[in-house]
Amino acid sequence: MKILKAVKNYLKRKNKKYLLEFVTKMEVKMSDKHIKQLYEEIGNQLGENYKIILEPGRSLTENWIEYDQVEWKIEEQMEPLVQELKRDNQTSFEDKVLKIYKYICLNYIYDDNVLFFFRKDASDPENVKYIAVDWYGRIVGKEWIENRKKHNRRICYEFSRFYAKAINELIESTENMEAVMVGDIDNLHYFTVLTGNEYSVILDLDDFNKIKDLTRLKLGLTIDGIRILRDDLGKFQEAVKNFNKGRTLELEEVSKIEEDFKIDKDYIKYFSRIIEVLRKYKIDSQGFMEYMRSKVENEGIDTEKVWRKIEGDGEKRHVRCLTFSVEDKTYLIDTVDQVMTEINIEDIDKNKYIIKPEENEYPYYGG
Repeated sequence: MKILKAVKNYLKRKNKKYLLEFVTKMEVKMSDKHIKQLYEEIGNQLGENYKIILEPGRSLTENWIEYDQVEWKIEEQMEPLVQELKRDNQTSFEDKVLKIYKYICLNYIYDDNVLFFFRKDASDPENVKYIAVDWYGRIVGKEWIENRKKHNRRICYEFSRFYAKAINELIESTENMEAVMVGDIDNLHYFTVLTGNEYSVILDLDDFNKIKDLTRLKLGLTIDGIRILRDDLGKFQEAVKNFNKGRTLELEEVSKIEEDFKIDKDYIKYFSRIIEVLRKYKIDSQGFMEYMRSKVENEGIDTEKVWRKIEGDGEKRHVRCLTFSVEDKTYLIDTVDQVMTEINIEDIDKNKYIIKPEENEYPYYGG
């Protein structure tokens, strides 16, 4: 890898454009084999309903390849960290990847406003689908990009895009390793994958099917969003193990509450005590929502989303709140105020909360 980099630098200095182009094409061709191997690995472990997203300029034309329509860039606030890691000769590459992962988890939050714009397609009752809008973080223009600089809310496509770019900045060449984006074919979720000679690893910090690492790391908990597809030497697995040293799977205060709950089985008291603990950590509304949803649903209690409107700073957005029922009583967990109250769903404030927005269509939201 270092030899190839030295050759390319030499050709640049000598202005050998044709030779440089030839070496670069060879480098890309060598990286393409990793992409094809990765697709097989994903198919074996996750199924065939996935595609790989690359930056434009490659020669791969398989039907499971998609080229991004937006240039991959590192977010400005992350640039100092990436440059520092590039100069760091003491830290392993795997640990550098995890340092960026940690930085993103501690400094960004998931923008659940995107889910408000999902459309529900119930034309086939046997196969109800949810459809994501293209313009929310995936296919965007200058207006969107500039507006996103004003806050730290991002969606999975944005995280995957700039995380992959940051990792690739740390790689001296694409000969042996590369970070790409992977998404399901319905465009509902995306994540970064690092693949190469030694391993293939899914780096998913915002899996919305569970408590995201975006939330877990803010609470000081272990990483839970990294999945090893291939790692014969256990190299990346060891890095994750070392990262998790000193961290716990669950908050100690919550573990104690769970032990007490096994005795008295008072659901409302149980959820109320967890809410008291979470409020001390001052986590964002969507992190609070997913944590409480997990606790409620772990008890076999169904939850329903209710959206709360947030207005200010020249924008309007929506965040998820929860309702659930226990012993013929309905409760609302307001994730903005971080409180739980008993309610009558028919009397809910329609100016403050929105129910079932997926049944409507909404105009472009600027970021």
